Amino acid sequence: MTQHRRCSTPSWTAAAPLALLAVLCSAAALAPAAAAAADASRRLLVKPHHNPLATAAEGSASSDAEDRFEPRDEAGHILLPRPRSGGAATSFPPVHVPVRPDYLPQLPRVRLGPGEGASIVIEAVDLKFSVPGPHHGAAPLSLSFTGARYVAAGTNAPADSLRTAPAIVLDAVCSTFSLTLTNNLPFQGVSTCPDAPGDNGSLFFTNGPHDFEWTNLHTHGLKVDPGAVLFDNTCEPAPGSEEAADDDEDPAEFPPKGVNKDVTRADYYCNPRMSTDQMCEVMGDNVYVNDKPHRTSVAPGAHLRYTYPLGPAPPGVGWYHPHQHGSVGTQTPTASGPLIIPESWLPNGLSDMYEPAGGCEIADFHRLMQILKSQPLESSTLLRIDAVWFRRDGKGNPEEDSFPMLGSGLDGRPDTASPLLYESDGSPRFDNAAGRDWGLINGAFQPTIDITEKEYFRWQLLNTMTMKWLDLTIQQVHEDGSLTHADCDFWLLGRDALPLPHIPRRLQSKPRGAASPVSDIIMSPGTRIDVLVKCNRPGSYVLASGAGPFHTNYTTCQATHCEIFGEVAPPAANVPRSANNVFERRELSAAVLAVVEVAPREVGAPVHADLPDNVARAKLERFAYLNHTAFDSKKTVEQCFSFMNAAYGGMCAVNNALLPKTQAYVEMGTQQVWKLRDITYHPFHMHESPIRLVTLPSCATSVTNMWQVGDWVDVLMLPVCQNGCEWPDEGSGGGECDSPVSVCDEVTVQWMADRYYDPSAGGGTHHQADDLCAAAGRPLPPAPDASECRKRISMFHCHILSHEDEGCVAVVNWFCPGDKDVPSDHLASCPARTTYTCDQEMRRRQQRRRLSGLGRDVASNGGDGSAAA
Repeated sequence: MTQHRRCSTPSWTAAAPLALLAVLCSAAALAPAAAAAADASRRLLVKPHHNPLATAAEGSASSDAEDRFEPRDEAGHILLPRPRSGGAATSFPPVHVPVRPDYLPQLPRVRLGPGEGASIVIEAVDLKFSVPGPHHGAAPLSLSFTGARYVAAGTNAPADSLRTAPAIVLDAVCSTFSLTLTNNLPFQGVSTCPDAPGDNGSLFFTNGPHDFEWTNLHTHGLKVDPGAVLFDNTCEPAPGSEEAADDDEDPAEFPPKGVNKDVTRADYYCNPRMSTDQMCEVMGDNVYVNDKPHRTSVAPGAHLRYTYPLGPAPPGVGWYHPHQHGSVGTQTPTASGPLIIPESWLPNGLSDMYEPAGGCEIADFHRLMQILKSQPLESSTLLRIDAVWFRRDGKGNPEEDSFPMLGSGLDGRPDTASPLLYESDGSPRFDNAAGRDWGLINGAFQPTIDITEKEYFRWQLLNTMTMKWLDLTIQQVHEDGSLTHADCDFWLLGRDALPLPHIPRRLQSKPRGAASPVSDIIMSPGTRIDVLVKCNRPGSYVLASGAGPFHTNYTTCQATHCEIFGEVAPPAANVPRSANNVFERRELSAAVLAVVEVAPREVGAPVHADLPDNVARAKLERFAYLNHTAFDSKKTVEQCFSFMNAAYGGMCAVNNALLPKTQAYVEMGTQQVWKLRDITYHPFHMHESPIRLVTLPSCATSVTNMWQVGDWVDVLMLPVCQNGCEWPDEGSGGGECDSPVSVCDEVTVQWMADRYYDPSAGGGTHHQADDLCAAAGRPLPPAPDASECRKRISMFHCHILSHEDEGCVAVVNWFCPGDKDVPSDHLASCPARTTYTCDQEMRRRQQRRRLSGLGRDVASNGGDGSAAA
């Protein structure tokens, strides 16, 4: 086994920031991927690739002082947005966004076998596209801006596209795989510069949009080790490792030995001429580690190599996206890609996953299996749905839903703005004269999806939108611009990388007062859907959001994040429709995401009859974390968490607190039974662990079968309860200081807090998992001793990603039985009254006074002092 220098907590980590990258070590060679894959027991070790923090000032006439200092305001704080390297207007590689192509751009697929890895680069690109106006003579709708995108080696995607983030097919089940992330975004010092976080009285942790060029990676939907051991320093070896056992070893110094002693932590975080070209090797889905940006040709940025042990898991679609706290909402809209666990990994094919359901016709079961075999999940049609937010109000100012994209935070501050979207002098790098939001599929605007009448087609939908929700239907567009439902239906197979307990489920929704049910797909941000679609008449249709049976309740939802994408807002809102509402020079009442061309079937081709519901049962019990019937034999722990709306659905807090005061505690080896509240407006997302629905409110189950008791999800939002609940006029809690909380949408969920470090944790008992893995030719290593326990830290948060940046996050502390450091009152309970807005209002008043004292014009910089959506 390769020996590594221990990177333990240095003396200054008591004030270290959340997501502190790694304590930097001296130079060493990077071990081969195969060695890292074989050594699955290693955790959180740093192996430097190059000499870290070596200066790169050669060839520059700038003095040290010039390197270290930047413009300041009257209070002495560095002005934001921070100048990029060079400080002048910069151009980046151009990206072509196809508009109304008569085809569906295909996302490239990269397959990773056991122990294999992929390299991903995040970089800045310039995007520009234009579509015809809503009527003849109208000016085109255009958008140009600079954003982040992923690029991966080994794909055939055009370099000038948004398809350079491939779908990664993980043929690495029962083994490991790795993803190496290189941050090629322009350098930006952190928000505490000229001080390092925690130094000289600066905060080591802040909420709100900030540090826009720093990044990391989240593997959303995978059942993997969360990796993190400590909240404020993630470069620690795993307990029980050789490095951790060496208690006499001195803590790693800063700067490391052999490096110029004049280098300081402030240099690392703030000096654009200080190289951090290094490799930090991380085990598991560690979102508390960060990746420093680079300064092109002067000081290269950092690399993170994540290694993921992947146990047995059902086939399904997850996704990867940035998760650096403070920049998630600005980077994710244009940087994400699917992660696919293929059906091909199952040793015996679909028979390992499904069996005939009791009481069904065996012929229907075989018919369904034949459809699935002909369209395997990993090769079925992928639809990655993205959105960028640039809406303007009637006065031409950036509107509330654009604040997170532009970098304006809780207080609409003008000095927290993305340096990709603003120059260092404050001038914008974007142009959206139409003032509209834009939705894309596979990096294209309103592409065409081809299917054939009366045949089933399998789609994988991935909603990467950072806010709002989708109510998707297939519609006929008439000459006058009106819409009617097409004769098309959806059959749900799975959600969030997990199959339904019984498949298929013909989706049907019928709100109160509706004449007849409609087949629709409801998706919150972050949700993935595995679905069969069938249309019974040939013709040209559209996949639309906002024309379905559900609509935004604008009485209780007056924050933009809880709107349906494509919904036409009331006139009083004074905001334009999305660009997707413009179709064939007509302004529609819904957003067109794609054209659906339904071709006539060939003469003599068989007709696919409608499938009845529940003809197949999923063998979820083969995977321990999904075998709910065994949960009751474990210790059961009950807790309650609420996302605590402010007025009219806005803002978000976890049980009246924001990060880092939000701490949840989970004892390993227990069944967790949680009550979740305020998920009408805020999607709940648990990292690494899916949750099973035990109870659901009637506001959801009485109007749709999109969710049913027994379903597994990793994102849960019930937006249909906007209309199904008798909310007070101002929303669930009212948001006023000390106002009582009204609860209508409570859900009970259960999940098993298993041992992540057990190689069988992803499936069955160790014996069951080993049977599956051995049959696949990948036997598991021995199970760890039953007495062994390793702490971990993960999180759950609201998947309105601007809310994650703003602190609507709970740190989930996985602790070992008998841990005396766990508070005695650690079990969470939902508050009866709203109190966090008392502090928020005080903070807003103080912020407005500070900005007023500096003589800043908030409105001219895109903020109005209000809370972000």
